[in-house]
Amino acid sequence: MAKREIDEQLKSLSLDMDEEIDDRNERLGRRLAPTHRAHQPMDPSHAIILAAFIIVGGIWGGKLFYDYIQEQRIKAALNDAGLYLQQAMRQAERDSQRTQAELRRRIAQEEEALRQQKAEQLAQAQSEQARVAQEKRFASAQCQFWWQQHEQHPTERTAQKKAEACTGRN
Repeated sequence: MAKREIDEQLKSLSLDMDEEIDDRNERLGRRLAPTHRAHQPMDPSHAIILAAFIIVGGIWGGKLFYDYIQEQRIKAALNDAGLYLQQAMRQAERDSQRTQAELRRRIAQEEEALRQQKAEQLAQAQSEQARVAQEKRFASAQCQFWWQQHEQHPTERTAQKKAEACTGRN
């Protein structure tokens, strides 16, 4: 029978842990904790709204971060392209300067060759004129006369007159 009584007592026994803790604290002289709970349970509609804010904020923040990364990539690509174009422009400028220097050198060479050619032509023309003039003097009647006189009667005077008439020297 004792066992049956114990079972009935256990069934009728209600254990309230909060009351037990409060009783223990009173016996030990501790201050009672407030009877209300620290956090009230969140209403499901508030939880849904909070979750929506978190999701939208995360997506928006992720999009901003992605856009920032893309912008940095674009800036880097544009900087690289700018550097490449700058180098290409410098190279083109150097090539242009080399080409201009080569062109100036060629023009100077051609001008020098043309000047030399004109000088040679002038010298040839002067030489030809001198030769023609000399032939005219040799073919002249005066030169022929003094030439024959000098060959037939060589004297200092005939030599001088021959030189004057045939070569034009005094």
